[in-house]
Amino acid sequence: MAPRTPVRPEPIPSYRIDLSLPPEQRYLQVATDFGPKMREITPLFDEVLSTMIPWPQLRRWIEFLASIFLRRVYSPEETKELKGIAKASGVALYILIALNVLLDSLLGCTSGGVIASLDKGGRRAAGLEEERMLHFRTLDWGMDPLRSVLVQLEFIRSESDEPEKVIARTITYAGFVGVLTGVREGLSISLNFRPNHRCSTFKLRLHQLLVIFGLRPAIASYLRNTIFPGAVGPPPLPTMGLTVSIAQSKTAPCYLVLCDGEATTVIEKDLIGAKIRKSKEFIVHTNHDTRSDDPAEPAQNEKSMILGMEALVEESEERRACVQKKWDGVRRRHEKKLNEALEREEAFELKPPMVREDRLREWVRAYPVMNECTHFGCIMDAKTGTIRFLERGSEDAG
Repeated sequence: MAPRTPVRPEPIPSYRIDLSLPPEQRYLQVATDFGPKMREITPLFDEVLSTMIPWPQLRRWIEFLASIFLRRVYSPEETKELKGIAKASGVALYILIALNVLLDSLLGCTSGGVIASLDKGGRRAAGLEEERMLHFRTLDWGMDPLRSVLVQLEFIRSESDEPEKVIARTITYAGFVGVLTGVREGLSISLNFRPNHRCSTFKLRLHQLLVIFGLRPAIASYLRNTIFPGAVGPPPLPTMGLTVSIAQSKTAPCYLVLCDGEATTVIEKDLIGAKIRKSKEFIVHTNHDTRSDDPAEPAQNEKSMILGMEALVEESEERRACVQKKWDGVRRRHEKKLNEALEREEAFELKPPMVREDRLREWVRAYPVMNECTHFGCIMDAKTGTIRFLERGSEDAG
């Protein structure tokens, strides 16, 4: 029998969103095209609830209350967008609101940055070096039906001085108006789910309740404001200023990865405050806290772990170790070449270790980084504000 040729998953469709339009009209094409598929995934609301509430009768009661009380998100602009999507798609508004305030929960992800040499035929920003930091990212979730509503969005402002200029790009789900994965010129950002916290559980639950009822912004809404430059107002904060702003903001615990093309920063965010790591060569983060080398720092409280997340953390450690091992191999080969050149007393150009862009795509596709729960993998370039690689995940991965 001849070997089976691997079949690449179908591409993720791309849409252009005009932020100069009234909010209710921006997503009409997406909502119309994806309406039938969006209506098919509405039972996921009950599935998400079941991860937290095992009793069916109580879930039905909560869903009834949600249909009455979930009428808005924190941002009036985003609420109008969701109302337009609900009308065009035929999906109840409360389902869309629940999607937008709960989707950043239970997401298994691998994100990081690495200095890479770009493909010869790839797009480069004018005057930029062929080597720079690229932001790699995979998003995993056990909700398979959501794969069918993946979209890539390009945002423009048709009434600006550059009406055709794409000011930002995101990879998201039809019906979701926040940002989990996005890039603009000067910044790429991705959000990873964090299954534990160091803050008061009561304060965290209160924060989550306020987010659900639209009294505080969800973290995905906060990230949206960092990716979409305002039509008027001050320029976006530099990466360091943005990092400090995020660390000081009150948000749900999560991991955030920011890249500006020069360095990549990982923010291990708690309700208030954060632990920050940064690298100009390589950094990776998945879905578990990093271990501190400081003996004065208290050990992580195991009771803070969300019930049933032990398997996710174990898989998280495997994904992180897989990418780290690949980078360690790059460093060893680089050091070996430098030592050989020194022994031969040869002249050489002192450059940091780096990975070829085509090899980085292989890293993203490799199991278990991409696995049966992966919805997509991508590589973003903050220098040009573009997505250099995007591929839908397959249930057959691994």
